[in-house]
Amino acid sequence: MSKKCSKLLDGYKQVSLSQEIAKIGVQSTPFTSMLMAKGSIEKALSTVYTWREKTLDTTSDISAEEGAETTTFYESARAELNNVLEIFKKGASVSGSAQAMQQGQLSAEVNDRLLELKINMENKLINGTKDDGSSSGIRKMQGLVNFAEAGNAVDVTGGAMTEQAIKDAMRALWNQNLAEGQYYALVNADIKEDIDAIYQDRYNYSHITTNFGAIADSVNTNYGTVNFILSKNVPAGQAVFFNDAYVDLAYLREPHFEPLAKSGDSVKGQVIAESTLKVGSAKAVGIVTVSA
Repeated sequence: MSKKCSKLLDGYKQVSLSQEIAKIGVQSTPFTSMLMAKGSIEKALSTVYTWREKTLDTTSDISAEEGAETTTFYESARAELNNVLEIFKKGASVSGSAQAMQQGQLSAEVNDRLLELKINMENKLINGTKDDGSSSGIRKMQGLVNFAEAGNAVDVTGGAMTEQAIKDAMRALWNQNLAEGQYYALVNADIKEDIDAIYQDRYNYSHITTNFGAIADSVNTNYGTVNFILSKNVPAGQAVFFNDAYVDLAYLREPHFEPLAKSGDSVKGQVIAESTLKVGSAKAVGIVTVSA
């Protein structure tokens, strides 16, 4: 944590942690960290974030005569989509003795709580099931897996990911006529091992050295290059393909530290954030499911 933030925490003032959260736990939170690094962050203004679906018009012939007036106008048919903002909160407490023995102990505790918050957020951004809180009182966001377009689904039998499945998943996204963007696939350890095994003896030196090899970080297909992201939060037997031009993180409240009233011989505070996932169109997300 930065010296500036440490001093503010020691003075028990409210302080933004938006820069700190982007830097910590990158390997534990690759999806969240990628969105932050790319600047794919939007501002929400209410507890329900609403947007219009991002689509392209597919009129097949727009040829025109020279000098002709424009009499036909187009507006893409766009559905209204939304997601709810979920509150993430972790409390931090340091005894008076611990604070006296080591200045900055509260800052260290807050840094740990911030990492825990980010790890929890990562799981919800991928796997969250939407709940508006009307019954439980707790709002929960819809994650990337539950945004996936059913028509993009690819099923694989045999217990292992195949090269054809990767091609089929990329072709499914390509067929959707999406806006330009980079393609990514969130995979768990087992699926990643399958992918590495496919390409372990195949090298292509006309591309970057990690394109094919013992570790396949990315694979070129006829339908674009897909970059693989290893994540502990991807459901077993699944790989989540998506176009990053359609995926953003939205905040109502960016991560920050808030001091709480002192009670007894300890200093207390909380790390809190209120966020959700925006997916411009479900057509930009597809799931590959591997079964026995």
